Amino acid sequence: MKKYIYTFIICGMLNASCSNLLDLDSKTSVTNTYLTTPEGLSASVTGLYSMARELSGGMSEDGSNLYIITMCDFNTDLMIFRGGVSAAIGRLNLSFTTSAPDVNKFWKHHYGIIGKANGIISIAEKIGLENSSVLQAWSEAKFFRSRSYFELWKRFDRLYINTEITTVDNLQREFKPATTEELMTLISTDLDDAITNLDWSTAQRGRVTKATAKHVRAQVAMWEKDWTKVIEECEDIFEQSSLYSMENKTENIFNSAELTSREVLWSFQYSKNLGGGGSGTPLGGHRLAIQTTAHLSKVSGCIDSPEQGGYGWGRVYPNTYLLSLYDQAKDTRYKELFVHRYVYNDKNFPDRFGKEVPLPKNSSTYLETLHFMSKKFFDQWTLIDNPSFGSSFKDLIVYRLAETYLMASEAYMNRDGGMSPDALRCYNKTWKRAGNDTFIGPLTQDILVDEYARELNFEGVRWPLLKRLGLLGERVKAHYGESKAENPCLDKDFTECRTSFVIGKHERWPIPQEQVDLMGKENFPQNKGWD
Repeated sequence: MKKYIYTFIICGMLNASCSNLLDLDSKTSVTNTYLTTPEGLSASVTGLYSMARELSGGMSEDGSNLYIITMCDFNTDLMIFRGGVSAAIGRLNLSFTTSAPDVNKFWKHHYGIIGKANGIISIAEKIGLENSSVLQAWSEAKFFRSRSYFELWKRFDRLYINTEITTVDNLQREFKPATTEELMTLISTDLDDAITNLDWSTAQRGRVTKATAKHVRAQVAMWEKDWTKVIEECEDIFEQSSLYSMENKTENIFNSAELTSREVLWSFQYSKNLGGGGSGTPLGGHRLAIQTTAHLSKVSGCIDSPEQGGYGWGRVYPNTYLLSLYDQAKDTRYKELFVHRYVYNDKNFPDRFGKEVPLPKNSSTYLETLHFMSKKFFDQWTLIDNPSFGSSFKDLIVYRLAETYLMASEAYMNRDGGMSPDALRCYNKTWKRAGNDTFIGPLTQDILVDEYARELNFEGVRWPLLKRLGLLGERVKAHYGESKAENPCLDKDFTECRTSFVIGKHERWPIPQEQVDLMGKENFPQNKGWD
């Protein structure tokens, strides 16, 4: 047998007696001599989870940038950006060029996953899929490969396809852009293979399941406007109500460090155990919490406390436009998903202790210190012993059932009309549980777009949704950030993307210049608007 030398990240499952958490501990680099066994493949596929989680980074200054850029509504109508997190992309200013480091990191991140998945798939097929452990590894690798191609396609539009294990014999290849049809065929086929062979549930929290794969398959079908396929995949998940169901309230999903809710279809796992994420001494997790938490301790009379989110940098927030979409008297999400006001909590200032911090007007420090913030990354659990610690171990959402229901609602509306009982049934799953009166129709695209915002803000849904619907540019130009007129607490307008967004250009990212140089611009030219 010809030997292919290939490097994999091998991860073990630790502390199994204490938790069913999928612990990821990077062990070593090995050749396929080890990976030609079912045990080796099972271990190597766990490395894909570790690689995927790297999107949310670790303790480095820019460790969480990719997750924030793609999941926290960057360049949409729902976010206000102060600075510090890939600012060129955040503001779409002239520094955002084809050489933007985070764009290249995103490209290499997902193509790295694709390369590892190719190796697992190839070796699994050589061993034989009759073995249940080999089939499981093959199916999970199929999911990861399809998901990475899908994530890349949404951002770049143009990709090259490689499904072969990399060897010394094929390092030189001709790169050319694949057609959308070719990409969608590959993505859908991989997902269908994963769906066929994955189980509905798993003993290890953090592993993908048939429901995870069906959710992504429905996302793909949304782009293809295959409404019947969307409905089929979503309804299959809904039928598994003993495994996956909606919480009584949205906030219940996020009110713990471990996102164990049955509404969560997949999350990145973090823990303080070895392999639980991040690096360094002491072990660091991710920096999502401090990026999205106000820097309250800069206010005289306030200190870092878990009750108010701990230490924060105050860089990325929801904006006033998002809050305007809620019925503040009825919709419980308005109160429960955001921190609107803060309290003096330093006992060294007894005259103020326990009182609400007043909001300033025309303040240069307000955006960093007192702006309202999302509670989805709020961490009063893993930071309870050290609220000034610059990292969090709270799990991070990737997919949840609320999006599945809203996709189904949109699909039913497009296929059967705005008064479709099924469209209204699915829409009311999120709308009614938030305390609103039952919505009786008719359902429209605008109504759905607003409900996606109210329910799924800061969960990676908004940017691709608006792009898919052809609304990204106009929505950004109308609502991105905040102006002084919209929020008098600000000392200036934070609305850069309203003017810097170029319709026809910024709906896609540039192909990283490093990659164009490697592939050859004659084979793989730059994206339109970026050349």
